[in-house]
Amino acid sequence: MGQNNNPKSAATKAPQQSNPANNADDGPPSAVVRHLGFIKALAIIMAVLIVAAVSVIVMTIYSRLTASNAAKSIQTNEVAIPADSRVSGASLGAKGEMLLIIEDPAGQQLWQLDAVGEIRRKTLLLHSR
Repeated sequence: MGQNNNPKSAATKAPQQSNPANNADDGPPSAVVRHLGFIKALAIIMAVLIVAAVSVIVMTIYSRLTASNAAKSIQTNEVAIPADSRVSGASLGAKGEMLLIIEDPAGQQLWQLDAVGEIRRKTLLLHSR
């Protein structure tokens, strides 16, 4: 009867969990651990691409804002008509083209001008007698 059945007197030890990182004989590491360097490289590349995309968007917005101010500048064009003629009508097209009706002693003329102010076509309308 030398044995004591008291649970307090027995030296008990808590079970310890094994750390898979410290045990090499537990098997191969997981896929994430195997490819950790590759995943880090992809994260850095994606961060650089995001910064580049944001900078392109900001530059595009800035260039469009400054281009709209330049497009609003006033354009001055001169068209020389014969001395004995007068402009009896004018019409402006959607893309800046212009149609002039010019009257002279010989009849009427239709002048088609482009957006730059250059004459593209002249049509002479004669009076029949």
